[in-house]
Amino acid sequence: MSHIRGLVSPAQALRRIFFTPLRISRPTFIRAPNVSNDLKSRGFHQSSALARPVVRTPNAPTVIKDEAIGTRLVQLVDEDQNLMPPQRLAEVLESFDRSKFFLLQVSPADSDRPPVCKILNKMEAKQHEKAKAKSAKAPKVQTKQIELNWAIDAHDLSHRLKQLTNFLEKGRKVEVIMKRKKAKRAPTVDEIKHVIQTVLDTTREAGATQVKAMEGEPGKQVIITVKKDSS
Repeated sequence: MSHIRGLVSPAQALRRIFFTPLRISRPTFIRAPNVSNDLKSRGFHQSSALARPVVRTPNAPTVIKDEAIGTRLVQLVDEDQNLMPPQRLAEVLESFDRSKFFLLQVSPADSDRPPVCKILNKMEAKQHEKAKAKSAKAPKVQTKQIELNWAIDAHDLSHRLKQLTNFLEKGRKVEVIMKRKKAKRAPTVDEIKHVIQTVLDTTREAGATQVKAMEGEPGKQVIITVKKDSS
């Protein structure tokens, strides 16, 4: 890069080196049974022959099911999230095995229709609630920030990188913010390249990876967000 002159060209050259497209490994989510969709969103869409109201969870935390629904008619949501014609509550309750399934009200009655309900599998619903409770108890990952000046001296850089390693070892997500500080001299191209490469090398040695693509402009401000692999 010795032939590069001027302020803009070095920054562009560094962007080509460090800002290559980042392939982020994303977790694979296993699609839950229909009961999961219902309990998470309480939403559905009708078939084209009917209007398309969106079913929402009542504000009250009380679960209304089976005979407690208390109306003569109900409307069922089928497995494809379509709204079926009104049926008698008693007939719906007689249509399935009460030891394995239950009827859940997913939307209360309004002026022009009875309550909307869905037949759910008791075992699947129980597993979903357990998973939901476990997720709620999971500790939140704290995000830490470390700031580096492009023209940082070797001693300070070493100290900050030790902080980075310690945060990563504790399971923290870390935002490394590299920027030029006011009243400081302009960094050289080699200094900019060295700071970025050192951060990336330290991240790799700590068993961590970038959780999203590098942001910013080398020589101005760059943010690298990293976290230690859970495995």
